[in-house]
Amino acid sequence: MYSLDQIARGIKQPSRLKQEAHRRGWDVYNYSVRKFLYPEQETVVERDWDNLILLDACRYDLFEETSTLPGTLEKYYSLASTTGRFVDRTFTDEYPDIVMITATPKYTEWERSDRFFDVVQVWKTDWNEELRTVHPADMTEAVREAVERYPNKRIFAHYIPPHAPFIGETGEELEYEVVFSKDEDIISADTHLPNLWEAVKMDEMDAERVWEAYKENLEIALPHVESLLHELQGKTVVTADHGNAFGEMGVYGHPPERHIPELVKVPWLEYQNGDRKHIESGDMTEEGEGSTEDDGNGQMLKERLADLGYKT
Repeated sequence: MYSLDQIARGIKQPSRLKQEAHRRGWDVYNYSVRKFLYPEQETVVERDWDNLILLDACRYDLFEETSTLPGTLEKYYSLASTTGRFVDRTFTDEYPDIVMITATPKYTEWERSDRFFDVVQVWKTDWNEELRTVHPADMTEAVREAVERYPNKRIFAHYIPPHAPFIGETGEELEYEVVFSKDEDIISADTHLPNLWEAVKMDEMDAERVWEAYKENLEIALPHVESLLHELQGKTVVTADHGNAFGEMGVYGHPPERHIPELVKVPWLEYQNGDRKHIESGDMTEEGEGSTEDDGNGQMLKERLADLGYKT
């Protein structure tokens, strides 16, 4: 129900009515979709695995088309269409049997870095300033070091690709074209970086080329993921937190609370290498032994989020 004051504001500002109707429409859609179209599932941490490799923003059909990884591939329906909401809805407890290795700052932004036995903040230690991301090679090395240090823990490794920035050849070309177009509508006012999703939405960029850049990001990551599949002991899962939309139902990128199939249907690949691990819980660390201190005002966090295209 709406108050009289809210109704009065809506009459005075019709744009508010349009925004509220749009929001309510998505609320109804999301409820209907989750209740009637998507099966109820355990969260990723409730499922059975020894090691989990998460590819940020990897939709199911892209993975199915591109991946040659060994294992059994199924569909999984994510709880969210953004990383932040995925983190918030997935990690609702403490996990003394999990070591988190993360290339994204989202666990810090959503205050989940103290929920694990340890957290290795690769986005603090191995950020590539030129690429504005953590390269999969550096992330993979961090995973290896964590596995060696914690052989009896569940390993959760959150990679950034195929999430933007797109670091392949096509991705670099697209960013160059957007930047030098000097079109203020497709340069983010918050980060001053190219907004390729807005460019596609406005027909300033060919969606097929952006898809190719998106695919290249996954192709860059997959060889590193495959090397881990053959190295990690036990059952390893490869999955994603959400997908990306390319105009389906008028949606581009991965805005929050848009539970369309392209955003919540993600891969769930299982591969077992040798015997299962013997998992042991332990006392929680306060901040994660593998983390490094940020500066007092969180400037590093803001800069990393901006590099990934998030408003700060």
